[in-house]
Amino acid sequence: MQKKADPSNPYSERFTRSLGGIGLIHPSTEFGSNVRLGEGVIIEEGCKIGDNTFIGHYTIIRPNTSIGNDCVIGHLTVFEGDATIGNRVLIHAQCHITKEVTVEDDVFIAPLFCGANTSRIVHSRNYSLVLAPYIIKRAARIGISVSILPGVIVGENAQIGAGSVVTKDVPDRECWFGNPAYFKKMVPDEEFLGET
Repeated sequence: MQKKADPSNPYSERFTRSLGGIGLIHPSTEFGSNVRLGEGVIIEEGCKIGDNTFIGHYTIIRPNTSIGNDCVIGHLTVFEGDATIGNRVLIHAQCHITKEVTVEDDVFIAPLFCGANTSRIVHSRNYSLVLAPYIIKRAARIGISVSILPGVIVGENAQIGAGSVVTKDVPDRECWFGNPAYFKKMVPDEEFLGET
């Protein structure tokens, strides 16, 4: 049964049409063609969703996030806003994508990923929040339950092993594992993803 628009909710008419009454989509959201949304998706103001992209159930996308074409975003993932996600990106379920980060084209992120974008927790403290967003470069692969610390750059075609905590930059085509993550080996030639 479709839920009726709620006049007290400024987004209700839009999300009723988009999701059968389950979810919350800001009217400023720009959708490409053939976008598919799961139930309970929340998309805040100023977001852009590219062509042929799927957004899983109960995903939250905060303001000014851009997600490219042909992406898959898993269920229960949270984007904290001002993030830029490239094309053909797969971000699995229950991931946390922090504010102002960049994830380039063809990146794979396994479930339970968590990134950080500041080294100082300002909660109830009297100093300014300074962000140092991480960057995940083209065709990088991030294993299950990986954490990336502020300001880290994960290079093109790099691979991060499951359960790793990445505390410093990872060069292109290197595999890193551990806590803290360290160089393990080079990405084999057969796993290298060239330009598309």
